[in-house]
Amino acid sequence: MLKIGEFSQLGHVSIRMLRHYDDIGLLRPKKIDQESGYRYYSVRQLEQLHTILLLKELKFSLQEIKDLLAVDDAVLTEHLLQKEQEIKEEIALDQMRIEAIQRTIQRIENPASYEIRLCGIPSFPAVCCRKVIPSFYHEGRFWQEFYQEIAEQGLSISSEDLGTATLFYDQEYREQDVELELVWRTKELVLVKAPLESRVVPEISLAASIIVTGNYHQLPTVYRAFAYWLDQHPEYQMSKITRQVCHIGPDETNDPEEYVTELQIPLIRLDSHAV
Repeated sequence: MLKIGEFSQLGHVSIRMLRHYDDIGLLRPKKIDQESGYRYYSVRQLEQLHTILLLKELKFSLQEIKDLLAVDDAVLTEHLLQKEQEIKEEIALDQMRIEAIQRTIQRIENPASYEIRLCGIPSFPAVCCRKVIPSFYHEGRFWQEFYQEIAEQGLSISSEDLGTATLFYDQEYREQDVELELVWRTKELVLVKAPLESRVVPEISLAASIIVTGNYHQLPTVYRAFAYWLDQHPEYQMSKITRQVCHIGPDETNDPEEYVTELQIPLIRLDSHAV
């Protein structure tokens, strides 16, 4: 048996914390002397303490730790694997934050400029799929499902086709429940089954066209540049259903810096429309 001070030294946990664990029923002493009130721990309880400290380091709450100590090894392993996945996702998010910091520093040191060209966008036939997805992070998965459905319906994507586009239907930026339509441009209307739709995407009589070369991460910066342009041209107003056209994307290159994306933002000229 080990006195609480000895157990504290060997377990690298303060006496105050051991008493707290005792109070909440997380790690009770093996024995308490009724006369002196001294707490005694067994050597085997060091292993239990090690498990508690590990789970605490993994950001389990004390109540979660208490519950996990009562389950068998198989259940504990399942929870540890789940926590491992959560940590991997946190690491991925942290890596994205680091890259965001690096991109911000690069923009400060090398500010980019984007040419905004006014033009009309003609109508075109396409195979489309419209859906509300949980967030923008799920767009890549939506594209995979879209291409898989195209393949399952026996449609062939060839180099002669005119590329792909994403249509945004929300009238404001949304963190969740984002409504998108994926568009595969074709030479003519083709026969498809739900959830795909074959239709003519309507023309845009006037749009701001912005060609962006490089990673998708810069797109928020491009939209801000357009906002500044709009502020300097009060004769124009944004309309609805912004388009994001992929000219060169993940299907053509593995290097994100080689992506070529066109933003097509519909406009209304205010001097010919009622405000």
